[in-house]
Amino acid sequence: MRPEGLPRPARQLAAPGLKIGAKSVTECGMQTKTDIVEPRRRSLVLAVGCWLAAGLASSALLPPPAQAGLGGRIFVSDAPYGSFGSEKEMSAALKKQSKTTFKGDNSWTLSFMVFLNASPGAATINIVYYDLSKKKEQVSFTEVGVKPDQKIVQLNDQTVSKDLGFVKGHKYEVRATRLVGGKEKVYAKTVITLK
Repeated sequence: MRPEGLPRPARQLAAPGLKIGAKSVTECGMQTKTDIVEPRRRSLVLAVGCWLAAGLASSALLPPPAQAGLGGRIFVSDAPYGSFGSEKEMSAALKKQSKTTFKGDNSWTLSFMVFLNASPGAATINIVYYDLSKKKEQVSFTEVGVKPDQKIVQLNDQTVSKDLGFVKGHKYEVRATRLVGGKEKVYAKTVITLK
């Protein structure tokens, strides 16, 4: 048996004439540990690179998820959004229910389907209302609990009213945001009118 830590003879590792590191096996007769590790490291890098390239190529062939093309948009309805059994059902409900103008007597109940353009990376986001009739003055906001990697947020039965500063006949920009470094990062937005 060979004592621990000594390199193996070259004939046990590779065929004569095989190049490993800077010298061939027949030139030096024995290999050092660095001669063995370097080709393995190159092989590992090559294998990982091939694996990533194959993964990227195959993901390009997959159909896009439901939120593709919807990222950054908020859909609003005066009726609660339900649960959806498929992408087709969700798409149909969004088309059928979503509106931009809402009627009410100084009080409006709104439901939202929010498609974030990026994962928030935090446990909360804010739904912020800006009055476009008053030079984008912030009127109100609601803090919503989310998962850090969540991309779709459903928020039903949110009431806005005159008591909260909303005015009949005004347009409002609704944003899904989060404060990052003291600045508002916008993940999605839409414009609604209260009648």
